[in-house]
Amino acid sequence: MSGRSAAIAVAEVSAPHGVRGQLRFHLYDPDSRALRRGLRVELRPPNSPEGHARSDMSFEIVTVEPVPGKASVRVQLAGVADRDHAERLRGCEVWVARADLPALAEDEFYLSDAIGLPVERALADGRTQALGLVAGVTSNGVQDLLEVEWTRPDGRRDTWLLPALPQFIVDLDGERLRVDLPLGLLPDALEEGAEAP
Repeated sequence: MSGRSAAIAVAEVSAPHGVRGQLRFHLYDPDSRALRRGLRVELRPPNSPEGHARSDMSFEIVTVEPVPGKASVRVQLAGVADRDHAERLRGCEVWVARADLPALAEDEFYLSDAIGLPVERALADGRTQALGLVAGVTSNGVQDLLEVEWTRPDGRRDTWLLPALPQFIVDLDGERLRVDLPLGLLPDALEEGAEAP
C-alpha cells in the first residue's frame, strides 16, 4: 500500500528567530516553493502519528523570506507573537495539505509517496526481482535517498539506500516502485539473487 497521504511534511522548525515569534524552517527540499503567504500549515511534534491533527497547531503564514545561502526560510505565523511561543514549536514538522502544493510534472512524484511501496526491478530474462520495501526517506546532504528494507537470506532485516535519481527510478504507480540499477548499488546478496534461476 502506498504512503500517499492528504498532507506532506515539507520542513522542520529549526529555531526561533528574533523576539517577535518568527521561526526558521529548514526545508526538506532546498528548491521548494511550497510555502507562501496566506498558506495554512499544520505543525506536528516529531514522530506524531498520521492523522493526529490538533486545531491549536494549525497556522496561517503571514510572511515567508528565504535565508540567503541556506535551505531555510524565516516565517511569521499568525498567532505566534513572542519568542517563548516560537521556542515551544522547535522541532515540529511543517505539514502542507497535498491540495495546496504546487502541481507536479507528469514524471515527478513526492518521495513520501514511495513509503510503504515494494521496490522491484526487471531482469534480463523477463523475471522481476523483489528488492525490499521503502521504509523511509533520508538525505546524505547532497541527494535524497530512499531507505529500502529487505530480508537477508539468514532472515535478518536490513536496509540499503536507493538514490532518488531519475536514472534509477523507472516508474512509481501507487502499487510498486520500479527501478533500473547499475551493478554495485545493491547489497551483494540481492545482486547474487538476480542470477538465481
